Amino acid sequence: MPTPPKGKWPAIVLIAGSGPQDRDETVYGIPIFGQLAGELSAAGFIVVRYDKRGVGQSGGRPEAATLDYYADDVRSVVRWLSNRKDVDDDRIAVVGHSEGAAVGLLAADKEKKIKAVALVAGPGTSGYDLVLEQQKHQLELMKVDPAERDAKIALQRQIMDAAVTGSGWDGLPAEVRGVAESPWFRSFLTFDPAKTIKDVDQPLLVVRAERDVQVPMHHGETLAALANARRNRPQTELLTLAGVNHLLVPAKTGEVDEYPSLGGSRITPALSAAIVRFLNAAFALR
Repeated sequence: MPTPPKGKWPAIVLIAGSGPQDRDETVYGIPIFGQLAGELSAAGFIVVRYDKRGVGQSGGRPEAATLDYYADDVRSVVRWLSNRKDVDDDRIAVVGHSEGAAVGLLAADKEKKIKAVALVAGPGTSGYDLVLEQQKHQLELMKVDPAERDAKIALQRQIMDAAVTGSGWDGLPAEVRGVAESPWFRSFLTFDPAKTIKDVDQPLLVVRAERDVQVPMHHGETLAALANARRNRPQTELLTLAGVNHLLVPAKTGEVDEYPSLGGSRITPALSAAIVRFLNAAFALR
């Protein structure tokens, strides 16, 4: 909450990435949203964080959740905010990080109480293509023999095809099926931002991280291009955060194996500054 808590304030809902995230989106000892919320609140915004389904104080079954269910959770928070006496219901935004960016798009498409959206390190392709891209990167990093690499990629395709279609599991390891057959995984694989973003008419801020290897920089460029192709060309901005990884903290390589050494790091202050600047401009147009 801003200080002093008087009057009607603009509000932001923070949407965490994949996995069992708590309200601070704590990853390898870095409370990403805990830090971001403090900076945004100091700038004059009411900021809402929440535990994802089945985490912390939230009930529900995360194994049965899909991206659409998570988007419905966001919409519920937004509607709750819009009924608060201390919130200006014409100035409510969502900020999604990683998978949370996809969830934010889905929520904004259905919920017009959301007046602006920030997509931070979000995918610009389908989940199917992103998983393959991530796997290829890891195999190249490990210097896997080309023949073995091709076999692993083919197996990954077979697993994902089975997850999407519900058939073709014969011959696949049982332990793989247990994870890949989840409603969440299928919804993630089939989500394509190109199909959703065209109907999102709110102003969009697309943020990409220079050393992000999980969702590389070109995804931000793709999202911005898709956003700029929307009807009536609503406000769209593309921002690059220099020197930071997918966790939004300074990094040398950006690789996942570097994450454990980054505990206690602070996210780049450039992120909150950009969000504040973008939202102040977007809300001024209303």
